[in-house]
Amino acid sequence: MLPRRSGPTRRGVAAVELAVVFLFFMVPMMLGVWEIGRLVHVQQIVSNSAREGARMASQGYTIGSNGGVTQIYASNASGGYTAGSPTVKDTVYNYLIAAGLSGLAPGDVTTTFTFTSATAAGAIPPDPYLGEKNQTFTVKVSVPWNKVRWVNLGFLPQNSQVEFTVTWRMLVDDAFSVNATLPTW
Repeated sequence: MLPRRSGPTRRGVAAVELAVVFLFFMVPMMLGVWEIGRLVHVQQIVSNSAREGARMASQGYTIGSNGGVTQIYASNASGGYTAGSPTVKDTVYNYLIAAGLSGLAPGDVTTTFTFTSATAAGAIPPDPYLGEKNQTFTVKVSVPWNKVRWVNLGFLPQNSQVEFTVTWRMLVDDAFSVNATLPTW
């Protein structure tokens, strides 16, 4: 038989120490990992939306729902914009909403389309449909972090932006003519 110790008992001390460590170390660490994970997730969505906007812009023109050729604009504030025409800004916003960032209003998302090189005539056009083949442009998308975060624990700055810039080239086809006469045999 083992002799009993006489002295103060230390029952439950390990449980109290574990609770203190868990409360002041593990819980903030898990919440921080969660918030950083959300930031990485949102950054990936924003970068994909910028790429999607650039893909749309690189075409210059698209086929509309009526089967006709439609010009692609940078935004609906562009000169000459007609209602229903596709825009880079709308494409980016629709991608963000479809990817799960449903708390955003159209005014929350900043989309900038800019040509970084001039055309053969030396001009820098404002809209994608005015671009020339292989002309480079950028699409920059910026989303306020406070509109897309899940928790507000103060690990990340309140007024920060999640943004991404992509550089792309115009994929407009070269002009060509079609011989309308049929060959004879």
